[in-house]
Amino acid sequence: MWGSFVDSKEEAHAQLDALVNAGVNFIDTAELYPVAFNYGRTTEEWIGEWLQARVAAGTLDRSNFYISTKCNMAGAGGTPAPGGEGGPHAYEREVLEASCRASIARLQCDYIDLYQLHWPTRDTPIFGCGTFFPEGEHRPMPFADRGESAAFDEQVLAIKALFDAGLIRHWGLSNENNFGLTMFCTACDRLGVPRPVSCQNEYSLVNRTYESNGWEAAHRFSIAGLPYAVLCGGVLTGKYLPGSRHAARTLEGSRHCRQPDFQPRYGSPMVMLAAERYAALADAYGITPTELALAWAVRRACNTSVIIGTTSAQQVRECVAAFLIELPQPLLEAIDDVHEEIRNPAIYLGRQHTWMVASWLGADARKASEAATRKAIEAASEYTSAAEATAGEAAGEAMPAPKRQKA
Repeated sequence: MWGSFVDSKEEAHAQLDALVNAGVNFIDTAELYPVAFNYGRTTEEWIGEWLQARVAAGTLDRSNFYISTKCNMAGAGGTPAPGGEGGPHAYEREVLEASCRASIARLQCDYIDLYQLHWPTRDTPIFGCGTFFPEGEHRPMPFADRGESAAFDEQVLAIKALFDAGLIRHWGLSNENNFGLTMFCTACDRLGVPRPVSCQNEYSLVNRTYESNGWEAAHRFSIAGLPYAVLCGGVLTGKYLPGSRHAARTLEGSRHCRQPDFQPRYGSPMVMLAAERYAALADAYGITPTELALAWAVRRACNTSVIIGTTSAQQVRECVAAFLIELPQPLLEAIDDVHEEIRNPAIYLGRQHTWMVASWLGADARKASEAATRKAIEAASEYTSAAEATAGEAAGEAMPAPKRQKA
């Protein structure tokens, strides 16, 4: 968000201060953030300026503050490609080292605590597609198909060079599955390189595919789950729903209305349907949809930490406080009931257009990107009745309140 929806460096620094004050000591970024805006490496630069100032002032201990960033194989963000700059690559050694050193310079730190490969080089379903196509159909990044064993060895050895140069302390993967995790870990064991310690995949109430493709390998190889998109670009905050009481600002400036073509899967009709059901559950139990989504995700056994994205210090405080909420068992069971009925709606199986239109929903087919222009009369009565119905079905007469721990 920093460099796009947050266009003030001072505001980004205020959020970082709020995070540290709340006890957070791990920050995740990438060399191409803010993604889909200017790919200007802005976020790393802003973090670096903040980090240098706070360490110099003695208000931050770098040895107890963990920095994570990434290299992407599309070349976006200025990652150099063999023979040039900014082009696609396959995480070759020279590319990875150049990208890592550039991130360290922007972040103004001597080393990266966790360095990640942003997404695979091989043809595999990512970013909304749930089906593997051997010929690469539906693959959003068709730059290389490096799925052979030699490719994993080459990338692991490229990571080894970063360790040998003292540039990184640990490494991780992102947007990976059981196959990729297994191949990387076995290559590491064979080549004498530390295994990846984390896997950063999409994971939320509306996309739990990691539980069936990724978690087993992560569990067997002791890899930490580090999910992103837990709020689906704000959709699971409830702010895009008809009659929502959860919009902190006008929707015209919100992500899915301002950039409807960026990650539209999070605001697709089936996701909106599920988001309404989950928001109703949150209302019934006296918490916000944001608190429901984050409190649920951080306590899932497949996750070790959860990544948040914020646009204000107030959002920082709300999101961090959500991690201290313990959801009661009846609510957890109600969440699973919704999931059985509307399973992984943020994923399409092959017919993306059909999934985005969702004609079977009829008049109920809404997209998050349409929320700003939706008439207000659509709303409050439908939203309230859905909340009451879901509350009655899920919780019955007994609705134990979520427990809030002290920070």
